Amino acid sequence: MKRHLTASVVALASLALVACPGPELYVEAAIDEMETGEALPLAELPIRLIPFDRDAIFDSLTAAAPEPEPEIPQDLVERQNQIRDAEQEWREAETAWNQARSRLREIGEETQRMQEEGLRGTPQYQQRFREFEQLENREREMRQQMDQAFARFDTMQREVLEQADSIRAIREAWEDRAFADYNRIVQDTLDRLGREEISDTTDANGRVRFRPREGRWWVHSRYTLPYTELYWNVPVQVEGDSVGVLLNRQNAEERPLL
Repeated sequence: MKRHLTASVVALASLALVACPGPELYVEAAIDEMETGEALPLAELPIRLIPFDRDAIFDSLTAAAPEPEPEIPQDLVERQNQIRDAEQEWREAETAWNQARSRLREIGEETQRMQEEGLRGTPQYQQRFREFEQLENREREMRQQMDQAFARFDTMQREVLEQADSIRAIREAWEDRAFADYNRIVQDTLDRLGREEISDTTDANGRVRFRPREGRWWVHSRYTLPYTELYWNVPVQVEGDSVGVLLNRQNAEERPLL
């Protein structure tokens, strides 16, 4: 049993709305763009409404395991951060090169038009021509810088992926042993509570609505970023007419992604 699986085998067979709908529970998922700060709705995000704390089960099984959980080496996390920085450097170099290339095209079209209009000997044409020559040299330098930045990023990524694959295999083998009883515990818990999990996906605005029974629930989801994962397991007390839950960066656990 893998902790990172989105649903247990047992629970998948019984995902449905409960027979007696209760208050409305509104869930909205959105994360802020790191550069602009603009809220980005997370559309088509699977959301699970669970009547128990799944993390508590995993923590209990982890504590009872005969072997400690293999940790993700800190040097691997640091190297992943370095890869993220290298990718950012490459992207910025690529953007600068594309802008220079676009400007070259504009100047080329402008000088071509001036030639056709018989303005080749004018100061305006000479100025544009010198600008083109200078920018052409700069564009070649920027292309070289972009290629070098990509080569650094690609080399680092290949090296880290090999190490990550090895660590992942070790951790998954441990999880298979440590969490072997997870499905049984989940089914026993559902039977004891007399409840079922509820599952749905967010709409284009990052929103989804449930009608669970009153009581304690946990809103669970995960969202994959380039190098990390946002993990939510947010408790909510469902009562009254309606309850709202917002999933964002602030109430997510950001986990390393192997």
